[in-house]
Amino acid sequence: MPKMEFIRKSFILQTQLTGGVNIAHYNARHVFIDLENELDYNTVWTKQRMTIEETPIVPIWISAPCLPWHLQKGVYNTIIISYRQGSQILTASIKRTRASMAKVKVQVDLTKARPRHVWIGLDEEDLTIGRWQTIDYESIPPYCEYCKHQGHMGYECKFKIRDEEFKKRKELEAEKKDKNKGEQLKKGNDSNQAKEKGKEEEHTQRNKEASIQRQDV
Repeated sequence: MPKMEFIRKSFILQTQLTGGVNIAHYNARHVFIDLENELDYNTVWTKQRMTIEETPIVPIWISAPCLPWHLQKGVYNTIIISYRQGSQILTASIKRTRASMAKVKVQVDLTKARPRHVWIGLDEEDLTIGRWQTIDYESIPPYCEYCKHQGHMGYECKFKIRDEEFKKRKELEAEKKDKNKGEQLKKGNDSNQAKEKGKEEEHTQRNKEASIQRQDV
């Protein structure tokens, strides 16, 4: 869940309150909202939708398995420079009590592609000399780019599913309305054509009767 200060600011910006509000944490996905006046209650409850985005930047441990000790410092620097975010190196890696791998914690943006390898240079003068090192990410939380929350992916987002169903329902209603309008227009055209045809037949019949009367005279 985002920090309470961020939730409060985001809520106030979206509602334009006239009075005060108290917002308290309830659980990992919900908060209590207590408004001071009835006008703000009406404003909030009649609002169709409000969103509070959860940050996609999270701390994640990155490990470099099967890395020799003499290369561990190089991989730390490479990973830290790649992410340009606050970092924390695992104590066991610093003290070299874990020989099988090096671990470093960095701030990772879940919306961006994550490299699976990093290049470790072995020669300061010739950057082409070195080796590719595989890196693994531990416990990457899912992040939905539709509702901007952690905990699930876009394809399983209930808000996205709801909105897509609503959009589809509106499209079907519009198609049905256009179809009915087309049928009514067709009926109107058919009716007009029938009237015109009836007038033509009536006019023809009158001409025939007038011709017969002239012949009789």
